[in-house]
Amino acid sequence: MVGDDGVTHRERIKGLMSRTKKPEKISEYLAELALPPFPVALEYLWDSFNRIRRRKGGGFGGQNPIEWPDIDAFCRHSRLRFETWEIEIIESLDDLFLNTKDTD
Repeated sequence: MVGDDGVTHRERIKGLMSRTKKPEKISEYLAELALPPFPVALEYLWDSFNRIRRRKGGGFGGQNPIEWPDIDAFCRHSRLRFETWEIEIIESLDDLFLNTKDTD
C-alpha cells in the first residue's frame, strides 16, 4: 500500500533497514520484507474491517466480536453491499484480531 507521501510500506522498510546498524533490527526488517505483498484488490475489505472494528466497544472480558448487526449497519450507512465471501473475510480478520488480543 502506498502512504499519503507516495512511499510504499516496503520502500519504507528497505530505507529503515539501510540506515540501521543493529543486527536485531535488520533481522526484523528482513522478516517483514519476506511477507507477501498486500493484496491491493482487497484493500476495500481491509478498510471496511478497520472502520467497523474501530466502532466496536469492549467489555469486562475484552474486545467484543463484530456481529451481524454491526455489519448490517455498516452496509446500510456506507451504502456498500458485501457478497457472502466478503463477509467471511471480515469475520476471519476479526477472529484473527480477537485471537491476537487474547495472547497479549
